[in-house]
Amino acid sequence: LVRARPRASPRVLPSMTTAEEDPPAISAPVAQKAVSFDPSSAKLLELERKLAAKDGVMNEGVLATLQQYVASGGKPAAAIELLSENYRGYAQMTSLVCGWLAATEEGDGVGGGGKSKRASIGRGGSAIPSASAAASPSAHVANSGAAKREGGVGDHGDDHTPQGGATTKPRTPFSRDGDGGDRANQGSAGNLPSLAKEAAANATAHALNDWRTRVRHDEMHFLEQLIKKKFDTRRVDAVKGRPQWLQRLLNSDRCRAVLFALAEAHPNCLLITIAIQHAWQHGHADEVRALGPAAASYFSIFHELLAYHFRSLIDAGDDEEKRALAADAIKTACCQSLATYLFAQMMLADLAGGGDAGVGGGGSSNSQVRALAVRISQELETTAAAAHGLSTVRKIAPLLCASDADAAATEAAGELLLAAAETRERQEFGGAGGGLPQGILRKFHDMYLGDADAAGATKPSKAPLRHPDLLRSLFDDAFRWAGSGGVVRPESRDACVDLLVLATTVGDDEATTTKAALTETLSTCERAARGQQPNVAALGELVQIPAVAAGVLSWVRSGLGSPDHYRDPVRAKASSAAYLSLAETVAKRSPRFRAEVLDVVTVALKAMGKAQSEELHLAVMDVAVEVVACGVVLPALEVATKSWASLVDPSHLRYFVGEVLEFTAPPFSGDFAGSVLRLLRAAGTRRGMLPSIDAFVSELVGQRMK
Repeated sequence: LVRARPRASPRVLPSMTTAEEDPPAISAPVAQKAVSFDPSSAKLLELERKLAAKDGVMNEGVLATLQQYVASGGKPAAAIELLSENYRGYAQMTSLVCGWLAATEEGDGVGGGGKSKRASIGRGGSAIPSASAAASPSAHVANSGAAKREGGVGDHGDDHTPQGGATTKPRTPFSRDGDGGDRANQGSAGNLPSLAKEAAANATAHALNDWRTRVRHDEMHFLEQLIKKKFDTRRVDAVKGRPQWLQRLLNSDRCRAVLFALAEAHPNCLLITIAIQHAWQHGHADEVRALGPAAASYFSIFHELLAYHFRSLIDAGDDEEKRALAADAIKTACCQSLATYLFAQMMLADLAGGGDAGVGGGGSSNSQVRALAVRISQELETTAAAAHGLSTVRKIAPLLCASDADAAATEAAGELLLAAAETRERQEFGGAGGGLPQGILRKFHDMYLGDADAAGATKPSKAPLRHPDLLRSLFDDAFRWAGSGGVVRPESRDACVDLLVLATTVGDDEATTTKAALTETLSTCERAARGQQPNVAALGELVQIPAVAAGVLSWVRSGLGSPDHYRDPVRAKASSAAYLSLAETVAKRSPRFRAEVLDVVTVALKAMGKAQSEELHLAVMDVAVEVVACGVVLPALEVATKSWASLVDPSHLRYFVGEVLEFTAPPFSGDFAGSVLRLLRAAGTRRGMLPSIDAFVSELVGQRMK
């Protein structure tokens, strides 16, 4: 017989080798048949590719892939081999490293500081927090107690805490270790269950609070940082349909927080839009409110947010802190765009007119609410002007007026404000100040005080005239030192005074009294410019009228704030003394203008520079000391630290601090002590310079020791 030549084995794919052959460690399973390229084989190859992926066993759909693979004819043993041989443990390595970071993290907590955590690792204790501990800090209290009963800290192997590292059970009255346990054993047995329950609740609350307030450097934390760094709006919005992971993403507090953190940088992202709307509709309105301006891009949410802020503003009542928070929230949300600004102004106009502005609860019949709406509207306009430009905002203002006459007056007022802004800008760069344009001022004056019957037009309301910026410009033009630049025309000054009287008074009698007071004050200021000291007693009665006090400060700011005022040292010395007397009288007799007096001091120090005489600087500081004596303490100290430190000699700051400390007495509050210490540091103060400062520091040391 002729021995038959053996036939060569056919070339088969790794998944189609015979059962007798040893497949490679990471190869696909073998098959009993020859190669076949039918659809079922292609599907089997695709499933094998998924199972052979690195860390494929950790994929979310691995169970479904296994079922499909076995149903398609694949061998379970081969599937197990593919999954096990290609397992790398990247997720577990990440958890391990995060556990190390948590274990070596400095700080105090339920799990102790970094030193005790490292010690527990050295003794073999587990320092890796589990997912259950990260999700439920209450488990930490039970686990730590069980670990202690098994042999103390570091001798357990399943210590899962939010911090990682060694666990130290909070010492409670029923603890087995320490003196607390001895005292518990001496008590009655009937009280032990209640004591144990109360102590366990306290320990759980402590662990929960620590878990919530601490930054958890777990896998999610670093994944959040990576998302924030690599987030691409185009790739996210390119996803078609509704992915399966979207609902879980929206339901997770931490995932929503990551998306909300990206909202301001990516306002047009579709995914973030969906997340914001989902949070608003599913009971997470607080998260959306915390977004601030980022939520203003969605009108349905913006309207409800604005109504909420308005209700908070009204409910604040006389609480200035709550009112300021609500006002800041409104300004932040509404100045995101001109559309949101215009809509907010329309709501405020309705609220000021007696409507409810969509906030519910009926109309705003309360006069305080209407006045508050007007005030917030004016503050909102100032904020929007800084964000979008004064000219743009002033062009929008006539659209919000209630009548055509008000719209015309608002337009003229806008032109005056633009001219005043240009004047202030020229003054900042050392140019001539000048005044308001005479033609526009006369036109605006005739709208209110002209012959309406002859013109055949309706007079506007006082609302456009009472705009704060316009009033400031009218005061600056009426009470302006002649040497500050430009020509002071009597007719322009008279027109400004007439408009100021109309804006600040109600009734003919009050108007007559105020106009006479303003006229007399102008004469007093002109005499002060020539170096004549004012009659303090008579001036003290006049400045109790708010319009008079504002006019006096406008004149003093115009004089002391002009570098030209100090060109003639002899004349400047006499007139400056008179001006400072005017400012000091306002500080004593008109409480609402004391903050403005501080602004006048800052303007004067900036204009005179360090080249002027020490006597003049100290005289200005005396006015600031008088403001502090009147009760404006912390604002004055903060202004001195932030603004005056760069304008005057350090010795003058020490003089100011020493004078303030002369009429203060211990015990000192923390805010006051901190402000004074910051000012002393800015002034380069050392021990022995002033006795009052040394006594203050000694008193602080004594308070701290107590």
